[in-house]
Amino acid sequence: MTSLTYSALDAIVFAASAALSALLGLMQSRVDRATGRPSGYQLLWLIGLIWTLGNFLRYMLQIAGVDADATSVRLAGTLAWTGTIFGPLAIGRFLQARIGTASRDLRAFRVFTWALSILNLSLFVYAARAHALNLDVSRYPTTSLYLALILTAVSLILYRVHRVERSADFAGPKPRWFGLGAFLLAMVQITAALLGMQFVPLSGALFSAVRLISEHWVLPWSIFIAVSLAQAHYADVLLKRSLWLLTSVSIAAVASAFIFTTSSELSFVVSTLACASLMLAAPLLIRALNFVVDRICLNRPDYSEAARKFEESIRRISDREQLFDMALRSVRSTLRLDARFVPANSASSARVLARIPIETANGPCYSLEVSAGHDARTLMQQELEFLNTIGTHGVRRLDALHFEQEQRALTLREERLKRLLTEAELKALRTQVDPHFLFNTLNTIADLISSNPLQAEEMTERLAECFRYALSRHSRDLSTLDDELEFARHYLEIEQVRFGDRLRVELSRGDALGNERIPSLLLQPLLENAIRHGLAPIREGGRISVSAKREGEYLRLQVNDDGVGLRPDFGERLGVGLQNVKERLHTLYAQAARFTIDSRLGERGTSVTILVPLHGH
Repeated sequence: MTSLTYSALDAIVFAASAALSALLGLMQSRVDRATGRPSGYQLLWLIGLIWTLGNFLRYMLQIAGVDADATSVRLAGTLAWTGTIFGPLAIGRFLQARIGTASRDLRAFRVFTWALSILNLSLFVYAARAHALNLDVSRYPTTSLYLALILTAVSLILYRVHRVERSADFAGPKPRWFGLGAFLLAMVQITAALLGMQFVPLSGALFSAVRLISEHWVLPWSIFIAVSLAQAHYADVLLKRSLWLLTSVSIAAVASAFIFTTSSELSFVVSTLACASLMLAAPLLIRALNFVVDRICLNRPDYSEAARKFEESIRRISDREQLFDMALRSVRSTLRLDARFVPANSASSARVLARIPIETANGPCYSLEVSAGHDARTLMQQELEFLNTIGTHGVRRLDALHFEQEQRALTLREERLKRLLTEAELKALRTQVDPHFLFNTLNTIADLISSNPLQAEEMTERLAECFRYALSRHSRDLSTLDDELEFARHYLEIEQVRFGDRLRVELSRGDALGNERIPSLLLQPLLENAIRHGLAPIREGGRISVSAKREGEYLRLQVNDDGVGLRPDFGERLGVGLQNVKERLHTLYAQAARFTIDSRLGERGTSVTILVPLHGH
C-alpha cells in the first residue's frame, strides 16, 4: 500500500474517532445534567475531539497534495497538540468528581493542577514559536506526557487516601475488570508514546504499530470508557451508537477500497449494489449490535419477555394489593433492585434511583420507587423503559379493576333491585290476598249483593283491577305517575267501602304531567301503613291525602293522614313495607332520592314525603 493509502486510512480512523468523541461528549453532558454532578469525562472527550480533528485535517491536507512542511499542515498538527493543554485539568476534574475538594490537601492539589496547566500552556507556546509550529520535532510532547504521568501518580495516591471519606453511592461501583483493564491499556499507550517520542530505532512493522497505537489512542479509550460507564442512564445507548458508528465506518472503508480499484463502469455498478446491500442489511446489523451490547457486554435479561409475562400474570388478579405485589416481584427479580409503592405526593429519599408515576383517572395515585440493592442492575435506557412498561401495565390493570368493580356493583344493584321489586310485588299480593283483607272485602261484597248490587259489582271490579295491576308490574321497575295514582284510587275505593264514612280520601296530581317515571307499587305500602296503623285505631276514622308536585328536577310525592301519628319507638325500626320502599329508592337512585317520615306540624297524624329525580334512572 502507498503512503497516500495509509494517510487515507488514518484520516478515516481519525474522522471516526472525532465523531465518536463528539457523540460521547454530548451523551455525557446529558448524564451530568441528569445526575446534577460533573463526572470528569467531558474534558477527556474534548481533548479527544481536538486531537482527532487536528490530525484528520493534517492527513486530509497531505492527501490533497499539500507539502508536509507547509504552514497549513503545521497548523493542523498544532491544533491536535492543543488538546494536551487541558490534560492536567482533566486529571484534576476526575479526582474532584470522585472524592471532592473538602480537605486541605485536595484543595492544594487543585491549585497544583492549575499551576501545571499554566506551565503546560507556557511550554506549548514556547515550543510552537521555537519550532515554527512543528511540535512533532520539539520536546513538548515528551515533557507534556511526563507532567501528565506525575500528576496521575499524585492523583492515584490522593484517591487511595481519601476515597473512604466519600459516600459509597457518589460515583457508583465500576466493573471489576475496569481497574486492571485501564492499567493495561494505559501501559500499552504510554509505552508506545515513549518509544515514538524518544526516536528509538525500530523495524518498519514495529514502528508502524507503535505509531498507530500512540496516535490513535482516542478510539480504544473511547470504547473502553463507554463500556465501563455502567452507572450512566444513557450508557447502553452510547455504547450501541459508538459500535454502530465504528461498524459503519469500517464497512464503508472496506467497500470503498474495493470499489475504487475497479474500472469506472464497474465501480458504478458495484457501488450501487454495495449501497443497496448495506441498506438492506442495516436492520440485521443493528439487531446484531444490540444483541452484542445487551447480551454480551451488559448481560441483560430479556426485558420484553419479562414485561410480557407480567402483563399476562396480572390479567387474572382482582385485587389492587395483589397487583402491587406482583409488580414488585417482577421488578426485584428482573432488575435485582429494591422496589416499593409510595403515595404520589410523598418525598423521595436520597437513594432512590428512579420514580415511576402510577396515575389513574379513578382512585389514588402512587409512585413506583426503585433503589439499589446488594446485586442491583444499573438503570440504563432499557431498564428505565422496562420500569415504565411495568408502570403502564399497572395503570391499565388498575383502570380495568376499577371498571370491573363498577360493573360488579352495577350488576349487584340490578340483582338487588329485582329482588326488592319481587318482594314489593309479593308484599302487594300478600296484602291483597291476606285472609283478613280478602275475607273482609268478600264479606262486604256479599252484603252489598242483596242491598246494593251495583256497588258490589263496582267493588269486585276494583279488586280485580288491583290484582291485575300488581301482576302486570312483575317485570317492570318503573311506572308512570298516572298509573300509580290510578292503582292507589282503586285500592282506596275498596277500603272506603269497608270503612264507609270513617275513611275520607283526597288524590291530587298538582302541576305534574302524569307521565313522570316513578318506582312501581310505590304508593300502596304507604297507603296500607297509613290505614292500618294510622286511621284504623281511631273510631271516627280520618283523612288520607295523596299529592304530587314538581320541584325543579325532582318530583315530590306526599302521603298525609290525620291518624294516631308516629309511635315513640318508630325511629328504631321500620315496618317491612316502609323498609322495602326505602331500599328500592336507594337502589334505583342511590343518594339522589329522599324518603322522610315525620309527624305533621301542628296537627295530628303522619306525613310521608318522597323526592325522586325526574331524570335519575
